[in-house]
Parts: sequence; C-alpha cells; structure tokens
Amino acid sequence: MYTEQLPIFKELTPYSGQIDTNNRWIKLAELVPWCEMDKIYRRYFDESKQGDIKSSRLILGLMLGQMLLEQSDRAIIEYFHENPYFQYFCGQESFVVKADKSIVHHSLLSKRRKRLGKSYVATFEKEVVEVLKQKGLIQGQKLILDATVFPANITYPNDVKLLNTVREYLCQKILDVKNTYDPKGRVRTVRWTARKLYLNFQKTKRKSKALIRKTRNKMIRYVRRNIGQLETVLTRATRLKTWQKEQIEAKLNVAKGILSQQVHMATTRGRQVANRIVSFHWPDVRPMVRGKDGKAVEFGPKAHVALVDGYAFLDDAQYESFHEGIQLEQSLKNHENRFDKQPDIVLADQLYANRKNRALLEDKGIDHSFKRIGRPPNESKQDKQNHRRQFKQKQGQRNHIEATFGHLKDRFNLDKVKWTIPGGESMQIQLGLIAFNLYTALANA
Repeated sequence: MYTEQLPIFKELTPYSGQIDTNNRWIKLAELVPWCEMDKIYRRYFDESKQGDIKSSRLILGLMLGQMLLEQSDRAIIEYFHENPYFQYFCGQESFVVKADKSIVHHSLLSKRRKRLGKSYVATFEKEVVEVLKQKGLIQGQKLILDATVFPANITYPNDVKLLNTVREYLCQKILDVKNTYDPKGRVRTVRWTARKLYLNFQKTKRKSKALIRKTRNKMIRYVRRNIGQLETVLTRATRLKTWQKEQIEAKLNVAKGILSQQVHMATTRGRQVANRIVSFHWPDVRPMVRGKDGKAVEFGPKAHVALVDGYAFLDDAQYESFHEGIQLEQSLKNHENRFDKQPDIVLADQLYANRKNRALLEDKGIDHSFKRIGRPPNESKQDKQNHRRQFKQKQGQRNHIEATFGHLKDRFNLDKVKWTIPGGESMQIQLGLIAFNLYTALANA
C-alpha cells in the first residue's frame, strides 16, 4: 500500500504513451470534418493574423463540447484542462496542464461566435451531412417535419416585474451619467419609493386584479419620469464616449417601447399588443402561444426542424411566430440541397395538410401521412382497414420527431437558449442539432 499520493501521470507527453481508442471523444473526432472547417474558419481573419489566431479545431471542439456536455463557457474551459481525451478531440498533441492561465480565455468563445455568425455554423452542417453520406449513414428517403419552441433563458415575465427591471436600469444609468459631469448633484429618481412599492407587491400572495392594475399604473408613471430624466442628463453629458452613448440610447429605445406597450394595455384594459416585449435585456424574445397542457405560452425562438433517417436539421428559426404549414415547400428545397433528391415520403401532422401542400406533394410524386379529404371512396371493408392501419403506422413514425425534441432539450444544451448575440438563437440550435447528429452517427457507425 502506498502511503503517499502518486502522480496522476508518470509522463505527460504524449498522454503517458497510451490512449484508449474506444473513447467517445476519439471516435467523435473521426466524424468531424476538421480540415474543411479550418479552411472556412481562416477566411474570417486577415492574412496578417493567420499565425496568431487560435486553431479552428480548438474553438469548434470547445463549442461542440458545450453542446454535448451542457456546459457554459467557463465550465467547458475547466473541463478541457481536466480531460486528456477531450484535449485530443480539440486537436492537442499532448496533455495541456493549466498553469497560471487557461489555454484560452472564456470570453474568446463569445467573440468567436460573434465573428463567425450563422453562416459558419450552416456551412458546418453541410460538411457534416457530406461526411454522413460518405459513410452511408443517411439516405434521405424519409422526411419528418415539425416545429417546436426552444425556451429562452429569461425570467417568467409579468408587467410589474418588467417595468421594475426597466426602472432599475434607468435609475442606475441616470446616476452614472450624472456623475460624469456633476458628482455632487442630485436627481430625484424616487427609486426607493418605487422599490418599496414593488417589494410590497411581490410579497402579496394573492394579488387581486385591482392591485395589479394599480401597481402597474404607478410603475408606468415612475418609468415615464425616469426616461425623461435620463434623456435630460444625456444631453448634458459631454464626456461620454460615442459607443457608451449609443449603448444607453439603444436601451432607452427599448424602455420607450415597453412603456408604450404597457400604456396601451393599461388604457384599453386589454392583454394583447403587437410585437410584445417580454424581456428588457433580450427584447427580441416574443411570447409563443402554443396551447399545450401546462404550457399555454412559451418564450423563445420557434424552430422548424427536419428529421431525416434519425438525423435532425434546422430549416428555420425566428423569434416571431409562424405557421409551420407554410414551410413545407422550403423544407423540400432544403432537403434537395442536402441530398440532391426529393424524399420518398413526408410525415407531418395535420397543420401541413392544406390543399396547396397536398397538390405540391402530388405534383412531385411524394407520399404523405395526411388524412384523405373528400367523400369516402367506394372500397371494401378490408381496404378501409388496411388504409386505416397504414395511416396509424405513418403517424406513429411521425411521433419520432416529438421524442427527438425532448431528447434535444434534455441532452444537448437546448433546454435554454442563452446566446444573445445577433443570430445567436439559430447558431445555438443548429450547433445543438449537429452535436445530436454526430452522437447519433457514433451510435450507428
């Protein structure tokens, strides 16, 4: 028995001389088109910086690791330094020890996502499809379509809470801007009175409609007052940098939009308003009325997903609500771009079963899972039973996409959309689908 702790590795270079070739990271590395993505990655940087930038395999490997392990930017960097197999996946030739600093700062991942954008992830999906086709893992014969909402990482909204969030930001910025030209001056924001009102409202367990309406109307007046005060101090702040002023003005415009919507609902005593903002810090998010049991309304981007031979692909994702039934034609075009042919059968729910889609599928000679329309045909009892049985089988096959949605949200970091950069919702969803496809290919290979 050893009385002292032994070193974890006798030799750190390379990986103590041994490595488990059956490890999941080793096998996943064989499925990722690293060389093709490196050529595309370098197009986003100047020629003079090609030798200084971090490798594409490191950045792409870390982002894929985030999806597969459901980790944040900081957590995936820590995991990188803990797991030699994941370092191999990210392209390291030997084990990298975390000394004074990490191999990359966690903020670099956010910067790279912003620089690369949606186009890079979309190209990555195309390259992964080519790998799957070369290995014979996907044929493109059966297309299953459906839409789902991936929840955004925001607090559940209500009018008073939203107005209080706006008010707190405005009060803080009023003081910050005022202190740049008059540190000893005072501005009466009445923030303590407004905060006391909000806390008393939150502590009330049973909130009547009258209390909600009264509190909201008071918060509207506080927000209107603070918006005017912030505009006043901004005109007097000459020491602010241009980018600082632009950031404050952008937030101020969002605050004005929220105030306008809340005033409209308060005066009309209604609950509906066009393009309703439900998050001050993420104003793109919209409420999605789904009508599901327990989830009447969801908050996040709505995604239209195509499931082909067990592999999922993103056809569209946006914060505005849309009817998935009108997406069939575009999905067929996307399918043809991916596989150079049309599917043999399309499986979808009855939202897609309009006359235009039926005519489109009939014109292309594609089978479908829709109910028959018109008068029942004059056929034997056995034929009716066969048709009913085939219809149920097709609907049962269509249900696979519902299970896929649950698996994506539970296992591939899509339970909460957190990337708030422009186009970040599409990037995170599409990268999560790519991670799912790679993991599926690993199981099927």
